[in-house]
Amino acid sequence: MPRTTTGPTADRSLVSLPWEELVTSALLGTDRRPPVAPGGRVPADGPAALLDAVALHTVRRRAGLLPAVPGARPEPTPHDPRPQLPEAARHRLAQLLADRAAPTASGRRGAAPDLTELIPQWLATANRLGFRAPAALVPPLLDAARARTDLRPQALAFAGPLGLWLAALNPEWKFALRGSAGGSLVPDTSDPEAVRRLWEEGLFAERIALLDAVRAREPGAALALLTTVWSTERAEDRLMFLDSLRTGLGAGDEEFLEQALADRSRNVRATAAELLSALPSSAFAGRMAARATSCVNPDRTGAGAGAGASIAVEAPHECDAGMQRDGVAAVPPTGRGERSWWLVQLVEATPLGVWQEQFGGRPAEEIVALPVADDWAGELHAAWCRAAVRQRHPEWARALLGAASAPPAGSPGPRRSPSGRSSWRSCPRPNAPAGWPRSSPRTGCPRRSSCSGSARCRGRVRSGGPWSTRST
Repeated sequence: MPRTTTGPTADRSLVSLPWEELVTSALLGTDRRPPVAPGGRVPADGPAALLDAVALHTVRRRAGLLPAVPGARPEPTPHDPRPQLPEAARHRLAQLLADRAAPTASGRRGAAPDLTELIPQWLATANRLGFRAPAALVPPLLDAARARTDLRPQALAFAGPLGLWLAALNPEWKFALRGSAGGSLVPDTSDPEAVRRLWEEGLFAERIALLDAVRAREPGAALALLTTVWSTERAEDRLMFLDSLRTGLGAGDEEFLEQALADRSRNVRATAAELLSALPSSAFAGRMAARATSCVNPDRTGAGAGAGASIAVEAPHECDAGMQRDGVAAVPPTGRGERSWWLVQLVEATPLGVWQEQFGGRPAEEIVALPVADDWAGELHAAWCRAAVRQRHPEWARALLGAASAPPAGSPGPRRSPSGRSSWRSCPRPNAPAGWPRSSPRTGCPRRSSCSGSARCRGRVRSGGPWSTRST
């Protein structure tokens, strides 16, 4: 290594060279790219002169470095006048947000219900009572809303000004800024010119609010608005627009949703498939029913057609292109078996009335009581629970809930009393919707503790309120 000098005898002829030239000579080597001083002179000891020049340049660069201009301090969080959430409710929300229903090593869901499906009801209740979100739970709440568009309206309302303040600091939560209309007033939806002007010129949040308002008043007009701009919108915006169609969903939306199955965005395709599955008479539902009934059949081998019949399950062996186009995710979550993953998606998208035809006109209560071969009961009943919620089917929900029982161990629900009886009580519900029982089960589905949808079904029946249009 060449010996350098920094005293009076040092060769400083290269000091005036630009830093970039010195770096190039150092990278290529002084043999291949000797440093040339101004005037064309090449130092006798090129390597030493180069290192001397680099050392002097470094000191000069550091000495001349100016400190960065400090950024502006963020404004304080806006005041939220709503009352603080009770501690018990805060604890339940923390449980709901933390629950991920991780599958077991065998790929099954296990005995614990998927508590995240209760988040929409919890948020709706908290917003109705006017509580503010605990600051520590706003980040996980925004994360949950980022992953699930159906949570966003209620989650943003509950997060309040703190949610918007945090969203401005984190690009991953920018949907909150785009999804908040900032209190802007929606014009009279009966004025076509005002609607057209805001739809074409308004901010995204204003357009979302407008689409929701028009959809609630006249679903066909809202669909016509969406059709005019669909191909020019961003994927994230298309997803939120599509979510607005949950209100007033009907047969008139089928053609548009079928086209959305071919969308470039995977999330848009999945949402379109979910909405179509809530239309039992749609062509999509027919395709899914044909696939599902080829996998789930009455098993009368050795039992005849009598009461001893059971259910035979043969899960799909592949996820073909047609299934994927119809929204079936080919790749399962970590730890989940492929075939069970495909089966559940087919069954939960199949109209529940199909199963009564498939099983000889049996009522739902008898079908869910049939034994299921080869340990497929948990997967099958979980899919039926999700279908009951998605299709808002009270008969199947009652059948899947079964008789009242104690809540699962470790659940956030009421615990058993010292007498051994569940603390849930059947309570009269005078405002129960038509077709629903006049009293609500205490909890649970004793036949299938592995039913991941049972927690959601329990909430629907216990609440006594109408099925949410965003519950699916």
